Amino acid sequence: MAVFRSGPHLIIILCLVFGNSAIAASSYSSAPDGWNFKQSAAQFSAMCDAVLENASAAFSAIERADSPASLQSVFGAYDAMMVGLQPIEHVWYMKAVHPDPEVQTAAERCVARYTDFISAMSLSPAFYQRIAAIDLREASASERFMVGKKLKAFRQAGVDRDGATRDKVRALMAEITLLGSTFEKAIRLDNRQVKTTSANLVGLPQDFLDSHPADKHGRIEISTDYPDYLPIMKYAADDTLRYQLFKAAKNVATPANSKTLKALVTRRHELALLLGYDSYAALAMDGLMATDPHTVETFLIQLNTAVQEPVGKDMADLLTRLRQIDPGAQQVQAWQIDWLENLVQQEAFDLDVRELRNYFHFDNVQAGIFLLTEDLFGVDIIPWRTATWHPDVTAWEIREQGKAIGRFYLDMHPRDNKYGHAAHWSLRRGLKNRQIPLSGLATNFPRGLMEHKQVESFLHEFGHLLHNMFSGNQQWFDISGMSMERDFVEAPSQMLEEWAWNYETLREFAIDEKGQAIPPELVRKMNAARHFGEAANTAAQIFYANLALNYHNRNPADFELLPLLIELQARYSPLPYVQDTHFYNNFRHLNGYSSNYYTYQWSQAISMDLFSRFQRDGLRNPATAREYREKVLAAGGSKPAAQLVEDFLGRPFSASTYTQYLNGLNE
Repeated sequence: MAVFRSGPHLIIILCLVFGNSAIAASSYSSAPDGWNFKQSAAQFSAMCDAVLENASAAFSAIERADSPASLQSVFGAYDAMMVGLQPIEHVWYMKAVHPDPEVQTAAERCVARYTDFISAMSLSPAFYQRIAAIDLREASASERFMVGKKLKAFRQAGVDRDGATRDKVRALMAEITLLGSTFEKAIRLDNRQVKTTSANLVGLPQDFLDSHPADKHGRIEISTDYPDYLPIMKYAADDTLRYQLFKAAKNVATPANSKTLKALVTRRHELALLLGYDSYAALAMDGLMATDPHTVETFLIQLNTAVQEPVGKDMADLLTRLRQIDPGAQQVQAWQIDWLENLVQQEAFDLDVRELRNYFHFDNVQAGIFLLTEDLFGVDIIPWRTATWHPDVTAWEIREQGKAIGRFYLDMHPRDNKYGHAAHWSLRRGLKNRQIPLSGLATNFPRGLMEHKQVESFLHEFGHLLHNMFSGNQQWFDISGMSMERDFVEAPSQMLEEWAWNYETLREFAIDEKGQAIPPELVRKMNAARHFGEAANTAAQIFYANLALNYHNRNPADFELLPLLIELQARYSPLPYVQDTHFYNNFRHLNGYSSNYYTYQWSQAISMDLFSRFQRDGLRNPATAREYREKVLAAGGSKPAAQLVEDFLGRPFSASTYTQYLNGLNE
């Protein structure tokens, strides 16, 4: 990465193709730390088999051990086994991003075998008894916390049940894993398009038009992938085009996933009942910050109450604007809201978001996020010369005082048969003095100009990556990395989004093609318009959280997917259901998060509380960033997440920061 200073800002030139790079040899890492991505599917499967066989043998030795139970004799052996599994730790990532469908299928099979091994381990009475026998009188607070959490997880998994029940649990877990992979694969493979003409693309930015030439018949193909979908929804004046693309996107994986999802929630419910829980939601929340479905329901009700008045005002303003175009309009529709918000922001706040795009070229955004990380946390990010699975993929190393502390892959642009959303994968946990963390991102950002919302998304996913990078200094595997409660993990990434609105940050990388930094007045307009429509978006998130919760807090035999969605959308969403759409079939989080999509709003409340400290001390304050890194990120899962927040804020976490914020959105 070469950085040239020009006046008050930076023009950042990013060398992404390392083979043709002019970067000096001292400016990159060539550490042999990756995988062999050229393996065939058969070789990949053979590797998976060998690693799992070795792990199985190591685990059998742990179960048979008769030496006195201690942290070192039990967790030391367990950690060695988990480190031995790392040659296949990337299988979840590969099934999402590898360009070879056969390798993806091999990765899916490996995921199933790997998950079954972990399930069997969690159901081992011998291992449970070894851990329960550990003498903790000399243990540290984090070690006692680790052991207590491990024993609870064992009991939650059913280790204390009879053998027949444990066998049923394992079989159900295997089926749930397979159904989840089937659900995700159907979404990944079903890329849909609509055909249109240049006459229907009025309002689209010129770079979008240039990248979508018509064929010899004058037709232009528009995909449901985000680089096409988001600009159409925001800028296209043609209401019919937006409607057609919206319906196509909300029917991805339909009808295939209707059957798969119903089977998935049914098997989850059966598992919960087998383990003594009233519902899968109760099982999935046991041990998290929220603890149980009742707490989540209460939390979502509080947010819904707080946001009602601001939502009403936003929707009234949008309907007023819509009636200037369509006097007979009775309600804003789902395919109209982004476009209308853009119109109101442009007219009421003098903000043309198409102008904003000119300052957010992907290369500059990526380099700017690297620079922000370096400035805040006192690290360096340099290219890592290593093999990857596709020419688009870049690899990087984070160094502190010249020493590597983590490495990561970035797979940032769309292609066929690739994961279609944005996500972070922890490919390896760091262990103190033994190994450094490894992460992978997958997004679907354009290669050229980005929406500001995509800049936020980049920061969000990079926040997850930094969490893994900085949480790799614990001694034990079970409390290293992002091993804290699942409903906390979104908070650090959500908080990092705030820097996308900070002028001091943006002026460093928001550069147009002439080399001019984004004007402060444009950032002021952007912030003035920021909160318009935010209440409606929050209400949509509350609807999604209730959808995930209500699919998992009752007997699946008592409801059908579509009628329940329509009922919940009418209750919580500001937008009406669009006839003949099946959003739940492509709601990816219903696999990974199951009932717990509330995590995003729960973590948002935490992130706003954490951010209040930066607001007080300064967003670019390295001392505050250092304390945040040490007390929140570096702690990993060594203590309860609530304690991490209290350590940084000097007081317990309070959701009131967020509810007060929501109440004030209409001011």
